[in-house]
Amino acid sequence: MSITLKHPGKGRQVTVPDNVADSYISQGWVVPGSPAPAEQETVDISKLKVDELKAYAEEHGIDLGDAKKKADILTVIETATSSEEDANADADDAEAAAVPADADGGADDQG
Repeated sequence: MSITLKHPGKGRQVTVPDNVADSYISQGWVVPGSPAPAEQETVDISKLKVDELKAYAEEHGIDLGDAKKKADILTVIETATSSEEDANADADDAEAAAVPADADGGADDQG
């Protein structure tokens, strides 16, 4: 069996085997016609107190190392967050490049 999924940001559709669909879904792909996953609310971390920053870092799996002061903690969090965003963008690009040309169910076929 297979399932057709759509990337909500790019609009591209692919048909993938059921056994790999969860991998696509975890990366933001959705079943066409279903609502897009909810966007995470953006937090202005610069307005958080030190204890809130520590909780934020723990919640997001960010190791603060020896950072104790607010400025140092902010730097660590911002660096980790920007690195994660870059990695996610690279993964999305690699995912799109790895999808076979006919994985869209033949939508481009003239047949």
